[in-house]
Amino acid sequence: MSLVDDLVALNPPLLVALDVDGTLAPIVRDPDKATIPKDILELLEALASASSVQLALITGRDLESLSRMEQLDGIWRGVEHGAVVLGPGEQPRERKLAEEHVLALARFKEWVRDHAGDAFVEYKPQAVAVHVRGIAETDPARANRLLDEAEALAARLGLHVRKGRCVREAEALAHDKGEALRQIFERSGARSVFFAGDDLTDLPAIEFANKHGIGAFVLSPEKPEPPTPSMIVIQSARSVAQLLAELSRRLA
Repeated sequence: MSLVDDLVALNPPLLVALDVDGTLAPIVRDPDKATIPKDILELLEALASASSVQLALITGRDLESLSRMEQLDGIWRGVEHGAVVLGPGEQPRERKLAEEHVLALARFKEWVRDHAGDAFVEYKPQAVAVHVRGIAETDPARANRLLDEAEALAARLGLHVRKGRCVREAEALAHDKGEALRQIFERSGARSVFFAGDDLTDLPAIEFANKHGIGAFVLSPEKPEPPTPSMIVIQSARSVAQLLAELSRRLA
């Protein structure tokens, strides 16, 4: 049986939950320039309209950044690694940080301005992420050094450290995609779940999906092997698109 066969055999309604960057959108040096290809957006739209499917996007991006990439109707969203979970049509509530977290993030931002000027820096409502993919292409030693320094400083400041490929994120509060997926699974009324993601930050969601359906790791040139040999793998982001196309056809 194929992976699509296994997914179709799961109890409906099926929650199809997907990471964005590296899974739906090709990885690029500047995350602000990343896009979800039009054909994949059309596949997502078709899946979202299927009566036996609930569709969710779960990403490290904040809501504003994700909104630049898609404006799909009727889907669930988990943004900032699950800091905010929104059902179809829901709007985010106002959030406030404790003063200690505000000050810690301010100090981290000062370090970024002084030491990581040529890195891509992503400022989120409650976190700061330092991306060094562009630096790693020409000076991998310096890229690794920046990641180590960012991680050490965030820890000293009492911030949560999130480690991904070519990125370190300092968060005021700890969240993960597994918890976001759990919330969406319980609130959506789904009876089974499929999740696919391509980075270490996706592992909690893959683990949750394996307990309630199927979780898969998407391979890439940066990560040509799964974190553990027993994982179900999808060979590439383009293979994800092919799987979604077949799944949409079978469930429509």
